[in-house]
Amino acid sequence: MTYRSVYIIMLLMTVSSAVAAQQPGRVYPAIPAMDGEGAEVLRLFPGKFVKHADPFILLDDFTVSPPVGFPTHKHIGFEAITYMIEGSFVHKDNIGNNDTVYAGQAQRFTAGSGLLHSEMPGASAVNRGLQLWVNIPAAAKAAEPTYQLVETLPVESADSTRIVRTIAGKGSVLQVHCGCDLSYLDIQLKKNTIVLTPESGYTSFVYVLDGMVQIHEHVVYAGNFYFLESGVPNTIIGDGVPRFVYLSAKPLNQKIKQRGPYVY
Repeated sequence: MTYRSVYIIMLLMTVSSAVAAQQPGRVYPAIPAMDGEGAEVLRLFPGKFVKHADPFILLDDFTVSPPVGFPTHKHIGFEAITYMIEGSFVHKDNIGNNDTVYAGQAQRFTAGSGLLHSEMPGASAVNRGLQLWVNIPAAAKAAEPTYQLVETLPVESADSTRIVRTIAGKGSVLQVHCGCDLSYLDIQLKKNTIVLTPESGYTSFVYVLDGMVQIHEHVVYAGNFYFLESGVPNTIIGDGVPRFVYLSAKPLNQKIKQRGPYVY
């Protein structure tokens, strides 16, 4: 998102070959952090357990209310997707966009050579969402920035057992430029199970938003994430009415050099 705090800048000044950090079959906690001006986030990575997960650079679960937020700041060299879960967020940038992203909507910007923007809460109550940073090919880092707002996300399936919304990937109109075959789903289980089979060699994980799920012998509670084994079926068993996101993408296999909001 983000207008990096001093702590986060120090944390992120690293060069990583990315995919070596995560371990399939292990539950990791998202770590509380402060960002922007008084904003509280739960950060999956980069952090003490996982630096990067190629091509994924950062994932924040943010919950903010006025007056805190993310005033004007600059991004370089990656692509970001903001998905609102509750409330709304106001995005303004230096390429002419001024939009409010509401719950159930998604927004994407590709920073390329540089995007200057602000993100502030649009409602007086709780505003919760996810912001994902995805690396882009080295050749794309010098391109002009682009932006897209998606007001209606497709529902892949909605019945007595589950609701699956496609944020990015097959069936979504959200245009991504990572070249990484990104799949990004919001899944709510009402009962029964769902089986997810990531492509072989892909980086894939589940982050639980609400409730709890069981994956193989592991229980994953809200605020925790779990890397799935690629190329094989992974059965997700829900307890109650859990909600989680599933992300999967092909690694770019290029080093990630990150200094706060800049990725080279």
